[in-house]
Amino acid sequence: MSRTAARLLHVASLLVLGSGAIWAYLRYVHDLGPEPEDPVLAMEWSGIHPWEPGLRNLHLLTAPLLVFAVGLIWSGHVAPRLFRPWARRATGLGLALLFGPMVITGVLLQVAESEASRTLWAWAHGLSSLVWAGAYLVHQLRRRRRRASVDQAP
Repeated sequence: MSRTAARLLHVASLLVLGSGAIWAYLRYVHDLGPEPEDPVLAMEWSGIHPWEPGLRNLHLLTAPLLVFAVGLIWSGHVAPRLFRPWARRATGLGLALLFGPMVITGVLLQVAESEASRTLWAWAHGLSSLVWAGAYLVHQLRRRRRRASVDQAP
């Protein structure tokens, strides 16, 4: 994998995961409080955080960049290791297997029409994204640790 492809993957992952995590926090966890009783303020109160539209747009516009980056490294880094058990790590295999469900549930979330299906796909996308992000972090930390131990070997 070239340094350029690796950097693109890291930047795209950071943008997508970061914007998605902050957007999910603002949408599902952050409490804006009750609707104001003042009629003038109530007209401006939308019930959503002002950053939500921008974070949603950033997430939706950078997700294809992540898909492109994964496609860029697939043939040279991922595919050769899939069929050679001695050359792969469990975290890399997990990343490869979870990437598809994460992307597909994200697309299904965007096209869901009923509230029940939207809730289902939101949970599926959130869980698959959390597991993928954890595997990505562990995969990167193990790579750094392995490289440091190889550099220190006599």
